[in-house]
Amino acid sequence: MLGIIGGTGIYSLGKFEERNVNTPYGFASVWVGKIAGKECVFIPRHGKDHRYPPHMVNYRANIWALRQLDADIVLATYACGSIAKFEPGDFAAAEDFIGFNAPTSFYEDFREGMKHINFSEPYAEGARMMLFSAAKGCGAAVKRGGIIATTRGPRFETRAEIGALGKMGANLASMTNAYEATLLHELEIPCAGLCIVTNYACGAEKTHPTHSEVVGMMAKKEREVNEIINGFSELV
Repeated sequence: MLGIIGGTGIYSLGKFEERNVNTPYGFASVWVGKIAGKECVFIPRHGKDHRYPPHMVNYRANIWALRQLDADIVLATYACGSIAKFEPGDFAAAEDFIGFNAPTSFYEDFREGMKHINFSEPYAEGARMMLFSAAKGCGAAVKRGGIIATTRGPRFETRAEIGALGKMGANLASMTNAYEATLLHELEIPCAGLCIVTNYACGAEKTHPTHSEVVGMMAKKEREVNEIINGFSELV
C-alpha cells in the first residue's frame, strides 16, 4: 500500500476516511482512501488544520502508523527553501539530507543489540525513479540532486545558518524532512521525497522568507503536486 505524507499546503487528497491509529508512540491521525483506484493512506503531518509546528509533530507515531497499516512505499512532500541550484517554483527529488538538527529514532536503547543503520542511500532509488516517471507522465519537471538540510523550526533560518549549510553541501532547507526519512529508513520502508521549492532561503538572495510566500507558492503548485501523486500511485 502507498503511504503519502503531505506537508504545508497538502492537507487533503479527496474523499478519504479519517482514522485514529494507536501506536506505541501515541495516536496518529491518518486518512484512508483510494488514488487512481488503489488503496492508500495519507498523513497530513501538521494536522488537517496545520495545528502542529514542525518541532511538535509526532513523527514516530505517524511513521509507525504507516507501518501498522501496511504501507510498503511512501511518497512525502516537502516545502523547501532554496539555498543553491534551485529556484522558487521548482520541483526537486530528495537525494540526500543533512539531519544533525533532527535527532529522532526508534532505537532508544541497545538492550537488544546495537543499531547503527547504513544511510548511504537514504531515499530508495526505485522510489525516486517512480517519482521521475510520475512527473514526466503529467508533464511536470522534477529536477535531480536535492540535498536537504533539516532545521528545527518553527522560525526561519538565519543568514549565517544558511551560509553554513550551503558550505556543508545542502542546496535545500526544510524543517521536517530528516525526521521522516530517518524513521522510514529504520523501518525499511522505501521513500521518495518530492520537494516543492517555495522561496529562497535567508541570505541565498536579497529576500526575506515569509510564511505567506511559502503558502502562496504551495497553492500555485497544488494541481501539479496532486497530478504527480496520482501518477505515482498508478506505478505502485
